[in-house]
Amino acid sequence: MNFDFFKKNLNYILLLVLIVFIGYELYNSNNNYDDELLQIDTSDDKSFSYVDDKSENDIQIESSDENSQELYVHISGAVKNPGLYKMTPGSRIADAIDEAGGSLPDANLDAINLARKLNDEDKIYLPTVGEEVPSEINSTTSSPSSSGSLININSADKSTLTNIPGVGDKTADKIIDYREKTQFKSIEDIKNVDGIGDKKFENMKDFITT
Repeated sequence: MNFDFFKKNLNYILLLVLIVFIGYELYNSNNNYDDELLQIDTSDDKSFSYVDDKSENDIQIESSDENSQELYVHISGAVKNPGLYKMTPGSRIADAIDEAGGSLPDANLDAINLARKLNDEDKIYLPTVGEEVPSEINSTTSSPSSSGSLININSADKSTLTNIPGVGDKTADKIIDYREKTQFKSIEDIKNVDGIGDKKFENMKDFITT
């Protein structure tokens, strides 16, 4: 064995051994850290869990709210399938006609306002070309007040009241019940009837009088 070689290069040999030792320790340290990461139990660790803030009751309430916003409209006249239809909020008369199978060839589409938004309990009548329909029968015209034919909410019968936008059989009954106790002094008084708020009033105010 050449001891002279070791003596001359002792410092280098020690440095080499030290480097190897440090490298080995670092290698073991990294492996242990990886093992610890793999062994983490996240079953009780809320930081790794997804928390849904919506309870089952909240979901049911949201579903109920969506259902309450559904619109039911009655469409008749020159359409292929007259009847009662369920529409989504924001739908327009044109959408209701499509839902009813579309208009008949002799339908007078210019007689109604196809762009008007629908309200719950709307009654829509699509006349044929040349058919004369009193404005109080068809509540879908754009401005019935211009013809002077308005529905008197103090005297109109139930059938006529249902021609007001947003007024169905139930709401008509409520209007009649209310006016039997207190006459409407102004059209704004109709908002005192249960179920008629500001939004519904805005859609019917141009169709009614006292």
